[in-house]
This record gives sequence, structure tokens and C-alpha cells, in this order.
Amino acid sequence: MGISKTEINLRRLLAAAPQQQNQAKLIHYVATLREQLEQLAEERTPEGLPRISKAQVNDYSEKIEAIASKLVTPLPPVRVSEDALRSNSLKTSTSKSDGETQAPSSPGLRRRFVPASNLEDRTQGTVDADTSEPVKLDAQAHAHIEKQRKLQESLTDEMVGLARQLKESSLLISQSVQNTEKVRFNSMLPTLILRC
Repeated sequence: MGISKTEINLRRLLAAAPQQQNQAKLIHYVATLREQLEQLAEERTPEGLPRISKAQVNDYSEKIEAIASKLVTPLPPVRVSEDALRSNSLKTSTSKSDGETQAPSSPGLRRRFVPASNLEDRTQGTVDADTSEPVKLDAQAHAHIEKQRKLQESLTDEMVGLARQLKESSLLISQSVQNTEKVRFNSMLPTLILRC
């Protein structure tokens, strides 16, 4: 399986980004890298399988976030989850509304929607990043967060139960060992008395 054009561009930009000193261009690089990573995660082979592995997607994501962490005003992190990969494979069409180009959304990735008139400005490197506003989550993202919270709570409860069982088992074993030693001592006691 060959490397796609998107992956080649992503690798080139990853290699060039650490040498970039201009903060505005570096912000643009990070945004472009994130978009390319999202596209790459959506790419499929003719058999319908993901073009690159989840481990490779996570590796690229970590490299992008390492670059983003060097920014004066860091951008929020991007994680590509299995649910995001699955939902992206189902949502492959793009639509237009209110003069903005929209692409498939995924709960794990933050996507910037840019009006078509601003596309030329972006390619010239004059992108202003507004990171002062919080990221707004859709209902699907909130549902995913709530699901993860419930899973975490159930795991915590299960771990508490397992710890309680382990403690009870340890006490029972300790008592059993003590009782066995007492029985052995009591059985040896008449022999010891006779020897004295």
C-alpha cells in the first residue's frame, strides 16, 4: 500500500514546522496539520479499510500537539478516537450552508469552518487565531463525554469492590494460616510436654 498525497504533505509540513519562527505561520501550520490528519484518518483503501493505522494516526497527532505546545497561545489538543474514526467513515459527504464550507464533523477533532472568501487569505499566511473563546461541543460530544464519565465511575466502583474482596480474602487466608499454626502447635504440644 502506497503513501497518499495527504500523508506526504503532512510529513513534509511536520518536518518544516519546527524550523518555523513566525507565530502566525506556525498557527497556520498547526491548523493545516490538523486538517490533513483528519483527512488522512478518513481515507480508505479500495477494500474499505483505513489507509493508515490508528497507532500511526495517534503518532501524527502527538507530533502535531508537540508543535502546537510551542505556540505562545497554545491551541486546544486534538485526539482521534476510535469513535471518531468510525463516525468519519460514515460521514463522507460535504455540504454548504450560509456561505460556509462544512466538512464531516467528528467528536474527537476540532474543525475550523472558513468562509470561501477567506480561503485566499489563509493560503497567504495571514491567519489570525482567536483562541480566547471556549470550544463549543455539540450534543454528540456531550453524549460521548457523559458515556466516558459513566464508564469511569463504573470502573471505579468495580475497582473498589475488587479491593474489598481482596482485603477480605487476605484476612481469611491470614486467619486460616493462624488457625493452621495453632492446630499444629496444639498437636505438637503433648509431644513437647512428654519430652520435658
